[in-house]
Amino acid sequence: MENSNTESLKSLVEDPSQLTDIINDPAGQGLSFFKRLQVKEQQYLIIAAGAVLIGYGIYLGRKNS
Repeated sequence: MENSNTESLKSLVEDPSQLTDIINDPAGQGLSFFKRLQVKEQQYLIIAAGAVLIGYGIYLGRKNS
């Protein structure tokens, strides 16, 4: 179920205007960009976001102790 109009994370580096569009409208532009990514890149982003949330939770836990 691969989309024929796929994007890559590399395209954000090559065209920074896409990144500003995503920052300005994360619900619209961000989700549409995410859906155009290949499945493997979507998985990388989800794992990275989960790791960041776990790290942030550990940081907050140590800060409040």
